[in-house]
Amino acid sequence: MYLDPPFGTGASRAMLKGRAKTAGGGGDVGPSQTIRDIAYADPLLDPSSQVELWQEVRRILRPGGAFFLHLDWRTVHASKVLLDGIFGADNFLNEIIWHYATGGVPTRWFSRKHDSILYYVSGPGHTFHRLQEKKYLAHKMSRKGVPEYRDERGWYRYRFLDDVWQIPWLTQDSKERTGYPTQKPVALLTRILEACTEPGDLVADFFCGSGTTAVAAIRLGRRWIAGDESERAIEISRGRIEEEVRLRSTAEQGEQLTLRPTDRPAQRPAARLTETTTDERKGTRSSRTEREDGGGLGDGGNASHE
Repeated sequence: MYLDPPFGTGASRAMLKGRAKTAGGGGDVGPSQTIRDIAYADPLLDPSSQVELWQEVRRILRPGGAFFLHLDWRTVHASKVLLDGIFGADNFLNEIIWHYATGGVPTRWFSRKHDSILYYVSGPGHTFHRLQEKKYLAHKMSRKGVPEYRDERGWYRYRFLDDVWQIPWLTQDSKERTGYPTQKPVALLTRILEACTEPGDLVADFFCGSGTTAVAAIRLGRRWIAGDESERAIEISRGRIEEEVRLRSTAEQGEQLTLRPTDRPAQRPAARLTETTTDERKGTRSSRTEREDGGGLGDGGNASHE
């Protein structure tokens, strides 16, 4: 399960809806103004008010299930103390630091350029895959037993991920952008799901926002449940998920997938998942292609694929 609740900033999050001319009392047309929809309220929160929610998360997780809670500097420390009491301190595995570069340089403190993701499991037997990423080198450096590769950017090696993740924030001109505030990149959720789930596993996100978790799950062949109390979030997620399912189905079968309610989910093959593995002893890389099932989109306030 992955949850990205409001961070308790005390602000209301708005998304761009469009621009329109303003009219004065005498009918004169004034300058254009930006029109924004309120996507959700982000009130100041006392983390202790979330205890019942975290207890419910613990209750519904399967044995060995994983829970990722995405927070920032405002609430992460108090939330960890509470979660240690609910999950047990021994079931806390990592505080993942998602580091990103965005604009703005404060004059009275250091720039805040990271979020924290608390990683808990519900007990022994959890899934975990050691992922690797490219590490680019200033120049080719031959080391015995350490293979090196080259692409258009230069020489690189593969290294196992640690708990600091350098994943770019979505820019205003990113193709992923939906206009939803606080939208997270698919690359972030893809990494989480690749590390801690298997194809066919069920992934849940009840603060789904723009639907990024569901999109990542579809691409990786995972089942998913997505929900949000914001009608605007559900509207955006639904459109985005429908498009993702359509693209995956069309790529696989050359036909469009029919979306059905959650009580009778569609079960059609979705995109092929190509998994690249590394033989650490030989320094060779190979690919394996698997076929997974796609699914449908539910009606009402929640979207799901089971």
